[in-house]
Amino acid sequence: MGLNRNIEVKYPAIFRDEGTYWGVRFPDVPAAQTFGNSVQAAAVNAANALAVALFDQEPPRASDPRFWKLATTEFVVWITMADAKFGPGSTSPAPTN
Repeated sequence: MGLNRNIEVKYPAIFRDEGTYWGVRFPDVPAAQTFGNSVQAAAVNAANALAVALFDQEPPRASDPRFWKLATTEFVVWITMADAKFGPGSTSPAPTN
């Protein structure tokens, strides 16, 4: 069973300052990795990466990031992907860098 587009999907993402860009990864959804040249652009790209990674699979349970050990250049943001639309006729936003 794939992603039900009528539910809200929320996962904690680790944002990492890479110097010239912000890298984003989802420990619960390893296929959803992305980046952006600002935190805002990285967050938009993260929501899109999450949608693509979960397109054809059952969403895994989200972890509790309170127990994660982060580097000093990292922080956690909850990324929400709701009402995903795929395929012909969809108006998915283009990635932002």
